[in-house]
Amino acid sequence: MSKPVKIAIASAIIAIALIGFVTYAILSSRITYNKDNATGNTTGNLNNGGLFCEYDGKIYFANAADKNKLYVMSSDCTNARKLVDDSVAYINVCGKYIYYVRNNYSPDAIAMVFKGQLYGLYRCNLDGSHIVTITQEKSGMISLCGNYIFYHHYDDKTALTLQKIKIDRKDNTFISDMEYNVANVYDKKIYFANEDERNRIYYIDTKDDSFHFYYDANAYLVDYEGAYMYYIDLSKDYALMRLNTQTMVLEQIFAPYNAKVINYNVYGTKVFAQVEGDGNTTGLYRLNVDGTQIEYIAQGNITNVHCTSKYTFFMYYADQQTLYRVPTTTTFSKVEIITVK
Repeated sequence: MSKPVKIAIASAIIAIALIGFVTYAILSSRITYNKDNATGNTTGNLNNGGLFCEYDGKIYFANAADKNKLYVMSSDCTNARKLVDDSVAYINVCGKYIYYVRNNYSPDAIAMVFKGQLYGLYRCNLDGSHIVTITQEKSGMISLCGNYIFYHHYDDKTALTLQKIKIDRKDNTFISDMEYNVANVYDKKIYFANEDERNRIYYIDTKDDSFHFYYDANAYLVDYEGAYMYYIDLSKDYALMRLNTQTMVLEQIFAPYNAKVINYNVYGTKVFAQVEGDGNTTGLYRLNVDGTQIEYIAQGNITNVHCTSKYTFFMYYADQQTLYRVPTTTTFSKVEIITVK
């Protein structure tokens, strides 16, 4: 083979390799967009810090045994492995991506949200690869709605405001100077208790970011789930309510004696309610969504209650590094400690 031919072949191989590299780079940088009604996590999980998120048979979670770094495991809690060496919160998963807030870990990480401990929104592939900075601004709660991330923006001058940014890092938009709770995304709307309007229930129409009145209640932690809307009623000693969104008939489903429901998580046919009261009343309860079959799950000051299809996870407030689990919907027998390494 002559020297010119060898040079030509080598040049062709280099050109093909270069074309392949450029093509791969272009394809890997392309964004896969979501449907307009896409969401990234359940309302109850986001209201508890978004430390767990189940998607397509896997649980993406902040591993308390490893400084809340991002891990993934099967829905039965097997095959756990680390994805990203970031401590994370407010995990949202949809399509090909994981979205999260980077968290400078501390034992009381969630309590430090608005003290400068959470920094920036990030996106990575489902296998933890190709981490992309969406914004490096200090952030609190985030929630995915379609192709936008609604988030609490923090700076020293304006404190917390509500903004949104597209998943491709474009169109960073100011929405409100109030940090309204954005956990409840339902049918392209965000429902919340409006503190400026006596805690009445409003929604943001995400098509144009307009605000609309929905229901007159002194509400806290709104969760629109199918045919019902759940909320804690501050005027009824923190009782847990549900509103039939078709008939607008209101029911009180859980009002523990001499105690308050301070948090809850709805999943399928079950509700996990976090209760504060006197004596042995304080703890975690499980009940049917219609208020029947109330079960006392765990006594004490509970926090970080996250539901998945098989298990519901929680911690004790005084020890947010030990993780416990119970069945979400099947028969409850005992609380289990789970350590993921």
